[in-house]
Order: sequence, then C-alpha cells, then structure tokens
Amino acid sequence: MPPSERRSARVVPLVAFSLLAFSIGLPALFTAAGAAPKKKPASPEKTAKSAPGETGPVTPELIRSLSWRSIGPANMGGRVSEIALVPGKPAQFFVATGTGGLFKTQNGGTTFQPIFDDQPTLSIGSVAVAPSDPVIVYVGSGEGNGRNSSSWGNGIYKSTDAGESFTHLGLDDSRDIPRLAIHPKNPDIVYAAVMGHLWDANKERGLYRTVDGGKTWQAILQVDENHGCIDVVLDPSNPDVVYAALYARRRSPWSFTSGGFGDKGGIYKSADGGRSFRRLTEGLPKKTGRIGLALFASDSKHVYAVIEADDAGTASIDENLSRAGGVFRSADSGEHWARLSPLTPRPFYFSKIVVDPKDESRLYVLGFNMAVSDDGGQTFRADGAVLPHVDWHTLVVDPEDTSWLLAGSDGGIYQSRDRAKTWRYIDNVPLGEFYEIGLGMDFPYTVCGGLQDNGSWCGPSRGTDLFGENDEKRMNISNRDWFSVWGGDGYYVQIDPRDPKLIYAESQQAYAGRINLSTNRIKYMRPFPKEGMPAFRFNWNSPLLLSRHDPDVLYLGGNHVFRLTRKGEAWEIISPDLSSRDVEKIVTTGSGAETHGTVVALSESPLKAGLLWAGTDDGNVHVTRDDGKTWQNLTSKLSAVPKGTYVSRLEASHFEPGTALATFDGHRTGDNRPYVLETRDFGATWKAITGDLPDGGPVRVVREDPSNENLLFAGTEFGLFVSFDRGRLWISLRGESLPAVQVHDLQIHPRDRDLVAGTHGRSIFILDDITGLEQMTAENMAKPLVLFNPRPAGGFYLAERSAFWGNDRFGAKNPPYATLNYWVKERSADGAKLTVADAKGLTVRELNGPAEAGLNRIAWDLTRDKQQRIDPPEAENPGQIPFVAAGEYDLTLSVGKNKTKAKLTVAHPPGVGPEPLGAHP
Repeated sequence: MPPSERRSARVVPLVAFSLLAFSIGLPALFTAAGAAPKKKPASPEKTAKSAPGETGPVTPELIRSLSWRSIGPANMGGRVSEIALVPGKPAQFFVATGTGGLFKTQNGGTTFQPIFDDQPTLSIGSVAVAPSDPVIVYVGSGEGNGRNSSSWGNGIYKSTDAGESFTHLGLDDSRDIPRLAIHPKNPDIVYAAVMGHLWDANKERGLYRTVDGGKTWQAILQVDENHGCIDVVLDPSNPDVVYAALYARRRSPWSFTSGGFGDKGGIYKSADGGRSFRRLTEGLPKKTGRIGLALFASDSKHVYAVIEADDAGTASIDENLSRAGGVFRSADSGEHWARLSPLTPRPFYFSKIVVDPKDESRLYVLGFNMAVSDDGGQTFRADGAVLPHVDWHTLVVDPEDTSWLLAGSDGGIYQSRDRAKTWRYIDNVPLGEFYEIGLGMDFPYTVCGGLQDNGSWCGPSRGTDLFGENDEKRMNISNRDWFSVWGGDGYYVQIDPRDPKLIYAESQQAYAGRINLSTNRIKYMRPFPKEGMPAFRFNWNSPLLLSRHDPDVLYLGGNHVFRLTRKGEAWEIISPDLSSRDVEKIVTTGSGAETHGTVVALSESPLKAGLLWAGTDDGNVHVTRDDGKTWQNLTSKLSAVPKGTYVSRLEASHFEPGTALATFDGHRTGDNRPYVLETRDFGATWKAITGDLPDGGPVRVVREDPSNENLLFAGTEFGLFVSFDRGRLWISLRGESLPAVQVHDLQIHPRDRDLVAGTHGRSIFILDDITGLEQMTAENMAKPLVLFNPRPAGGFYLAERSAFWGNDRFGAKNPPYATLNYWVKERSADGAKLTVADAKGLTVRELNGPAEAGLNRIAWDLTRDKQQRIDPPEAENPGQIPFVAAGEYDLTLSVGKNKTKAKLTVAHPPGVGPEPLGAHP
C-alpha cells in the first residue's frame, strides 16, 4: 500500500491477541515458561484536536484516571549533584540530583519528599538555602558534571516557603547551573555560576548576579561564548569579596574537551560585590580546565582550589595526578598561591574540594574515591569512603558538628557521623538512572535494566511481601526484592522467555555476558577480532537484542551487526561497517564514552524472521530482509532529519513487515527538536510523525502498541507522551505520578499489557493495564458508555515477613488484582455501579466507581461481598485473601440510564483460590 494512504485504525481484539499467552490454558498465565520568568522548555499538557476517522478529541483530562506505579529500586542510587543544609535545623537538608529532581528531608534522612516534580525539568545542578532566612531556597537547574548522558535545565527557581512551591526566575538558556552563592545577610543578592550549553556554544554563560531576589539578572563576568562559570564562593566575613572559576568544555558525539580553550579560564576575584573582576595568576597555572573552590570558614583569607591544568600537557582526561594542576592554597585572599599536591582526580567530572570549617588541616578532595588530608594538603589518603559507591560529587560538613558529613556520589546519598570513618547509605529514594529495560515472561514478570554507573539489576513487577504501618500504607516491593546481575555502566538486559533464570546483560562498550541465576555461572560474549581482522568499535551503549523468533540467537551492534548463536557461545559478523566511517571522528579523544561510527539501534520484525533494522550514531539507517546477507542503506531517504543525527531508537511494526518507526536525538550536535519518523515501504520513503511533540525535548524511544496500530508511546528528555492517531497528535501521559524525567526506554509486556518505563533518574515506573488505552478507538469513544474487555486476572497471597522495620525503608505497592476500565462520554455525578456475576448468574460483588468524562477504572480484589462469605481463620491475615474461584465472570456496568457488559476471566496460579472440600486430610 502506498505510504501516502492512511489506513483506518486496526485494533487486535484482546481475545484474539491473547493467543500469544493464553491459548495454552489459563494456568499458563502464571507460569515461568512464558529577567522575568519565561516559557518552560516543555509544556506537555496539551489538547489533541480530533482528526477525521480517528479517536476524536483526546486531552490529558480524559485519561487522568491512569496512575503510574513506582517499583524502585532504591538500593542503588543515581548521581547526586549537591546537598544543602538548613541553617539551625540539622535534621533538615535538600538533595539535588543530576536527573532525578530535588528532595527534602525533615528527619535526618529517615524519609524524603520529592519537591520539584511539578517542574518541567528534573536536572538539578545546585541548591542553596539563604543563611539569613532559611525558608528562602534557590535552585539552579542543569547539572554541571558534563557526562555524555547529562540532561539540562531551564534556569533558576526560587522558593519562599522552604520548598513547598517554586517560581521560575529566568536564565532560560543557561542549561547548566552548578553552583549558587547567597549573600549571608541579604537573601535578595544571589550569584549564579552558569556553565551554559555542553554540546555547543551560547551567550548565556558566565557569572550572573541578582540584587532583587531573582526578578532580574545581570551578567557580571563573561569572557566568550565557550567559557562558563563552574564555581562561585563568597567571603563570609566580607561578602563583597567574590571568587569565581571560569571553565570551558565541549562535547561532541565523537570527542570531549575539558579546558583547552586558551587562557581565559581560571580563578577571578571581585572585591566590590561583582562590579569588577580580575584574574588571579600568581602561582597558578595559565591554562586551566575545571576548578573547584573552597574557603576556610574560620579564616576566610585562606582559599583553596583544585585545578585541572594542561600547562605541562595532559596524559589523559581521567588522570589522577596532574603535571601542572592539583590542589592549591592561598593564605592572602587569593593574591599568591602555592601548589600543595598534584592530586586532581578525573577533573571534568569532579573537581570538588572541601575544608573542615573548624580544622584547616582537614581537607577532602572528591573523585573516584574520597581523598582525605590531615596535614593541610601536604599528603592525601584515598580511604575517606572505602565501602560506599565511587564517583563523589558533593560533600557537606556540618559547621556546628564537623564529625557529621553528608555526601553524594553516582551511587546516591551517604551520611557519616564519625568524620568519614564509617558511612551509612541512605537507600530509600529511587534515583536509578536506567538506560534500557527488559521484561521476563514469568509471573510476576521480572523487570531488569541497566543503569548509569550502577550495573544491571532485576526485580519483580509485583511483590509477595506485606509491610507498612497501616492498610493505607501497605507496601509489597522492597529493596531486598532487587538484585544485581552485571556491573559497570549497565545497558541492555534481555531475559530468555522460556527461562527467567537465563539473563543476558551488558555494560559499556558491549561487554556482554550470559548469566544463569540458578547456578550463578556467567559466560562472556563480547566479540573480539580474530587475527588479521581490524579492531571492532562498540558504542558506550551498544544494542543487545534477543531474537523474537529464536531465543538462542542474539544480535549485537558495533560498527558491524553481530549475530550470537547458541546462547552466545559463538558469534559471526552479518553486516559490513554500517557507519559513515568518518576517519576524523572515529579517532576519539575524551572520557572513553565517545567511540563513534557505531550501531546504536536495532530492531527485529516480530512478523518476519531475518528482517532487521539498524541505526547508527552518525545518522545512518539500514535494513536487511535476509538475516544480514544483504543490507540496504536508507540514509538518503531521511530528508526530515539533519544529516548525521543520532538514531535513538528503531521500532519494527507489529502489523506490516515493511513498516517501522525511527526516532532521532540531535542534542549532541545542539539540536533539541523531537524527531519521530515512519516508513511503510521498507524504508524507501519516510514521513515525519512528530506531530505536536513539544520542541526542546529530544525523543529517546518510541513504541507501537502491539494490538492497536494507532496507539504510540514516546519517551522524551522531559517525560512521556501518547498518540492515539499514530503520531499526528500527542498528549502527555505523565498523569499525577510520573514527573518530567528522562524516559530512556519503554516496554509493553505482551501478556500482562503493562507499559513499563525505564527512567534516567527515578528508576522504573509501571502503568498497569493499558487495555483501556488500547480500546480507545473512535468507535468506542463515540458511545455513551463502554466497559472495555478486561485482561485476565488472578490472585496471589502475601506474607508479612518484615513487620518490624523502621520508617526509612523503601516500599512500592502492587497493582490491583483486577482492573476494569471503562469509557464514559459525559460525566455523571451519580458515579458508576459494577455488578460481578458468576457462571450461574449469581451476583458475587457489587462495586462503585467514578463516572468522569473519559477513561475510568474500578479495582476488584477478586473477593465476594462480605455478607456472602464466611472467611476462614487465615483471612484475618491481610495477605491471605479469600479469592473467588477461577472461571469466567459476567460484568455489568451502569452509569445513569446506560448499561454495558463484558466478561472477565479469573485464572489463579496453582495453589491459589478456594480449595475443594477434602483436599487436605
């Protein structure tokens, strides 16, 4: 069919689609075999206008009944960018994260509340509390650590009620604000260190100041469009004395430069509150990179700096000891400096130095490890934090009790009460930065995924535990349900659909392996070139794909596509080099994450074996229809996307072999527009289906619903969107519980019909049971009332195995046992009534629910009305529910004068449900 022809919506009925999982018998469902404030960067809450023959007007309000469920994990963290104490209240502090938002605790870390989730970005670089008025809090969005996976912000925010609410204060194009400094006596005077864009040059960078509480901002220290300000500190005894560090850096898809932009960087000082600055030079390197600053609180004439420098050349961007840089000290307010140590661990990512407020001999330099000096910087030992996670980004020393430390790393939040001798890991905030996720076919199904600097982890979609202080706060999934399966920076994880104990995982640059969870045996699978072959190239994030048609076969992307056979025991190359092979870009420098000219997206057709789509980091798209024997280069057909744009995802269609979706992410070359394309003729032609996705939010992933071809889901830099008309119009699918976090991956469970989101900053979320969305067709939405065909439901028992934990435990809830979705065209104040009847026509349960205009839900716990049953003694235990018998139930839904019917299949796993008399002697 010509691509210009729009087909009418095709929806695979649930009954027909259930052949995938249910036709082998109901118990199989549960078996393991199967300036003034300006506009924000993204404004997702939009209304989709109706299109002829499509679903009609769809707004976020029509699907507001949908709620995302966070399942963690929280026992590994994510990158923490800064921690701020509340003066005079040691139990209160704020935690800013690189991609997960801002959190506050009022009880010393026992519990945390996310306080920035209603904002359009969750990338936070800095947070500062006004010393003279602690209810005033300033937040700088956009972290300054410059990773290849870093997100960005949209300026500065302010709270005047201790974090209860925030107002946007401008500096929209600042992108990264790694440090804020507030005048100690006047909270209206604030200095903002603005780094600017990471991937390109821009004007809004340098040091900015407000004297009116953020109403207006003035650039007070700028040198060019490359140098930003990475740090700023004020002299507490004379806050007109300002020290600022200027720094230039630049990423491209194939390189990273930290410093190296001439001699304009360095330490600058103002003695008049920022009206004028001069560069400090005496005893300091001339060519500098990233710099961290600190003052000794008890004698602020003593200034410390950790400096990246390439005056004498640089061995590596990861070097630990610098030839010209290191730790420097000034005893006269910066006029003269002495080099204390060459220590400057991986400066582009760390460059933080902290001085004990009461003991100048005690210094901390943050890096892979936490280096500590007890002799004023003459010597350092790398044992400040031996057991905690590596990669330290922030450290706060309580000015009143300097034995109390709070620190943040790539692994999350840590606390020490004995001056860094021992550490407590705070593991109750889900901050996981997931890149990719994979789903199992066991019950409950396993969710696995790879995370930034935290390896790969697996856990259940629902738990069997039961804990919490009351029924309303009962939780079912805890940290102990999650387990690590692979190390490094985790990426793709694939689960054998026949055996959930057989897992394939990888870390950066395709270091992949097979893990047998039953025996703990591992098998490394990364291909290495044989004698005489040129070196292979693998991206930091290399796609690893388990074949839909033969689960003993995997596909791996490098500069070639590799096919791994016999469960990874053997490999072969099945493609030529699919990149553009630009020699200047293949020869990389940087942090190790810039290998270029590689396959970064793979998709196998679910309809036809051997039909593969491949996309590269330099913008190429290829297709093979014969399992790699021949490949067709489709790149010249991608006219809707700038040449060379990173292919973030490919999605082979579930409906036609020649149909596929592609997303492109141009933020690495300074292009933040969203791109979603579709082909219906094996790539001969492509058309944009980006529709009205918000500008400024690149698309990370797109998924086509397997049962409704018009239903698409897109994960972007700032949240999640859904289209009911195959990309013509998009609306937010964040609801009330999913913030504007990066959504790197989406998966739809083929049996349970859940939408699972791997977020880069807030771990994993599940939108349970999307069958309602799948059945929101134009035909159904035109009716006054529709009870959608429900997915099969089943019970399971819970056990209170951990009743005596404290309040600091992370917990997540299970989904309802049965979810019944229905459409109401016009709101009814009287609500909805649902009647459940068994095969004999006897009513077993009556339930009430909402009748708002749009999609509504009623949850049923699969029990009879209380007056109809005599509960066994075990039912006094809240986890031992007296479920109804397995079988088919008739559902009748009434809203006003309208009625609608459907059937529900209840299929319990073995051992669950009513037992026949005499089953146990």
